[in-house]
Amino acid sequence: MNEKTVHDGLKAEIERKHFVRASLVAEQMGLPEEELRNLHIKALGQMSASYRNAHGTKKLALQYGYSRKEVKQILEQFANEMKNEGNCKSLEPCFDYSTGKYLSFEEWMDHFFKKWDRL
Repeated sequence: MNEKTVHDGLKAEIERKHFVRASLVAEQMGLPEEELRNLHIKALGQMSASYRNAHGTKKLALQYGYSRKEVKQILEQFANEMKNEGNCKSLEPCFDYSTGKYLSFEEWMDHFFKKWDRL
């Protein structure tokens, strides 16, 4: 596969907001660490805020080499950026299957980090 095709593939994944896939393609392309980190942050934010997938979030974090503390900082920063952009839909309460309650993203994060070691 030539470089242009791979680059177009990365661009397409980002446009579709498939950030986990985009991160994988970017790693295969050998992009600089800063660009990879930006995609990793978007992927972790999407997995946690949009999908509320605790197991997926932790698995991605470990795959990307982030510690619990780093993930907490990343998700807090991601939530703040979403608030500042006025994109609060993913931060609103939604049903959490593990608690049986509706949790805001902040509440979900608190619960997620309390059970981090058990995931």
